[in-house]
Amino acid sequence: MDERWSKIVLVIVGFTSVFSVVALILAFVGIARNGTNTYYVTAGDTGGSSSGNPSSDQAEDKIWMFHVGHLGSNILYIDESTGIVRGYEVDVTNAVCQVANKNCRLVWDIYENCWDSKAGDRPRGGGGLMGRWYDACVGWYSTLDRARTFAFTKPIEKSYPIGFFIKTGTNFTWPNFEELKVGFGDGFWIDEHCLARYNPTGFNQDDTEQVFHFGGNGEAVINALINDEIQVAFLPAVEALRNDSRLVLAHTPSEDKCANGGPAVMMRKDKVELISWWNAAFEQLIATSEYTEICENVKERHGDQPGEDPEDICVLY
Repeated sequence: MDERWSKIVLVIVGFTSVFSVVALILAFVGIARNGTNTYYVTAGDTGGSSSGNPSSDQAEDKIWMFHVGHLGSNILYIDESTGIVRGYEVDVTNAVCQVANKNCRLVWDIYENCWDSKAGDRPRGGGGLMGRWYDACVGWYSTLDRARTFAFTKPIEKSYPIGFFIKTGTNFTWPNFEELKVGFGDGFWIDEHCLARYNPTGFNQDDTEQVFHFGGNGEAVINALINDEIQVAFLPAVEALRNDSRLVLAHTPSEDKCANGGPAVMMRKDKVELISWWNAAFEQLIATSEYTEICENVKERHGDQPGEDPEDICVLY
């Protein structure tokens, strides 16, 4: 993952103990009212309102900060030629902000800063979202664990199937996990706590000798599987993995016990204003031809990226 940090700008105005500090500025993807999608860094934009109260969600000039990562698929990916994050979720966020007439910014950051999970421990809210680095994180499933900590909008896309992958040429018999090492994506909605709800045999969700987490967008989990560091990977059963000749989709649960609905926008529970205007604007958006165009662009604008078809992503298809 390529993290780009701007230089720390420190401004000290020495008049009667009045200090102004402009702290760490992340690389932003601008989603202004005109819908532009360009990275920029500016010392003049701190992410707060000019009224001097950046925490006020009711302020007309409030700048809404949305976290995005990159999955390496048509949902979210980094355009290496421009450095811009693109994909379906960027297009939807852009359009919702325009419909709601809100001034928004996208902030790229690692996924663990939205939701953090480590083998042998309970998952928890990430430091970025809990610490108010941004107002919300785009594209997150509501799960039993996350719902204790965060609030969610209505889903912005369909849920994806989940499954257990093994390396080609190896064997796995559901639901027997005896002496098997199991890999999960760190921060994914599919985790060992979800797996335990299926009551598999020979599986201990608290055993760090059996449960292994890997950071990033899932690629590290696959590499661990191919390199025999683990024997089973519990992951989204997306097309790119289903078509990978190195892998076999050994089992797909008939019931998804990991998530409640599809990916949504995840935020702290004090963000009442945000969840209200977002849901209203998204409902308006999906009734328009603009949403149809966004869905068509999954193939047209983002077709060079792996990923699902529009009918498997868009909520009304």
